[in-house]
Amino acid sequence: MITTRHMSVVEVELVRWMLLVAAAVALMLALATALAADIPKEPRLLPRAMSALAKPMMPAPLTPFFPEDPPGRLLPPAEAAACLWMIFDNHRAGRLVEALRGWDEVGLPKATAHWREIAMGAAYLQSGDLTRAEQHFEAARQMEPQHAVLAYFIGLLRLEQAAATARVPDRLNKSRHRLVSYSPRDDKAMYEAAAIAELQFAIARALELRLDEPLIEADMQLEEAVFVPRAADLLAALGADNFSGKAHHTVFGVQLKRGELDAAEYHLVQAAQSGIAVLYGYRDLAEAYVVQERTADAMRALGRDLEVQFPWAAPMCERWFGVTEELPIANWLW
Repeated sequence: MITTRHMSVVEVELVRWMLLVAAAVALMLALATALAADIPKEPRLLPRAMSALAKPMMPAPLTPFFPEDPPGRLLPPAEAAACLWMIFDNHRAGRLVEALRGWDEVGLPKATAHWREIAMGAAYLQSGDLTRAEQHFEAARQMEPQHAVLAYFIGLLRLEQAAATARVPDRLNKSRHRLVSYSPRDDKAMYEAAAIAELQFAIARALELRLDEPLIEADMQLEEAVFVPRAADLLAALGADNFSGKAHHTVFGVQLKRGELDAAEYHLVQAAQSGIAVLYGYRDLAEAYVVQERTADAMRALGRDLEVQFPWAAPMCERWFGVTEELPIANWLW
């Protein structure tokens, strides 16, 4: 009885092990089949009839950029001129919503369509919407890649982006995630370098700009009937008149913060010569020179500040020194 029971247990265990081995073999075969299916096979040629059926892939057609609505309608010249003057007044008064609404309704001819994009981008930039401002500036750059005023506004945009990058939120966002190891310094330096490049490009191309360019198509009869808005009028409305001098002054501020004092002084001198009120720029430059222990440069900067702030003092000093040189001071007994 005991021997028979022991033999039955051995047989059961043997059958069980045989089933496990068979299952393992089947699993290995399934894995081998799956791996063999993933091995790339040598590509074969297409059928001969495919040359008659195949068609080349054509690139997608370039479509114009429309942020929200298509470009404004091309109104009759006299009506367009009246609408443009109203838009300029809204820009000048800071009524940006009304100005943008006017640009949505008024279009410009193809030759001056880039001015419309520049104006709308400048309005969005002034309102703080950097994303839409960049979209309009990119659309204008597709039309006029070498435009000086466009480069000036893109430089201002890059500086705003640099300032926005440097602002680290002090609150948790909705996802309650915070990057604790992120430093915005590299991104800020990149935006500032791009801004300097754009502003310097605007300075270099400033003399190529036609300030008397009419924004609408006008003939002699229309010129006699209405005041045709020109590029200079739009620049004045956008606050970009003398944009070259303002670009010099802006580059000075950036380079002064970065410690590039020689280049900063050059741009400050150019800004002052263009008629920009530099205010305390030379004093700040002199203080930076003192920090770098460049006393002679600091004295030169203070001398230029004296010439700018008190232009009547320089002739008086020269006259005083001329009088003292004529006096026999060397023979006096002290």
